[in-house]
Amino acid sequence: MKNIIITGRPRSGKTTLIKKIKNHLEEKGAAIGGIFTPEIRKNNKRIGFKIIDIMTGEEGILAKKGSPGPRVGSYGVNIETIKKVGVPGIERAIKSADYILIDEVAPMELKDPNFMLKVEEALSSDKIVIAAFHRRLIQNMKNKRNIQIFRINPENRKLIYEKIKSIIEGK
Repeated sequence: MKNIIITGRPRSGKTTLIKKIKNHLEEKGAAIGGIFTPEIRKNNKRIGFKIIDIMTGEEGILAKKGSPGPRVGSYGVNIETIKKVGVPGIERAIKSADYILIDEVAPMELKDPNFMLKVEEALSSDKIVIAAFHRRLIQNMKNKRNIQIFRINPENRKLIYEKIKSIIEGK
């Protein structure tokens, strides 16, 4: 089985696709682990991101506009949250999940160098990884074995979901 990487422009549907895959896997009774990084919105505007450990539900603020910490655009990144929620979430999934979901591998998460080390450990494990990668970070993944890359956009996201579902089900 290949690891699956989903990439695309912002708001192309990467997170939505991974959530649909998560729901599909849970319906089949699979143990799911990893992380999600949903937006924090206020008055219909994005003001930051949370990071959530899928297995435990533990969460923290990944980045917020105006917050201290290393910058990614207008967001201050909370490296402690990556260390306390993100890295352990992936580590826990490597140990005890059937599937590892990572949404997303992007510049904010990479402010902690241990995050990418843990992602690479997951990709090298015997577990199936389904991860969203920021489009500028995909270059490093192209030459790795056992990785299938899908570029998502609003026109092809339903088709890509069906393809990934077929891969997961071994069809």
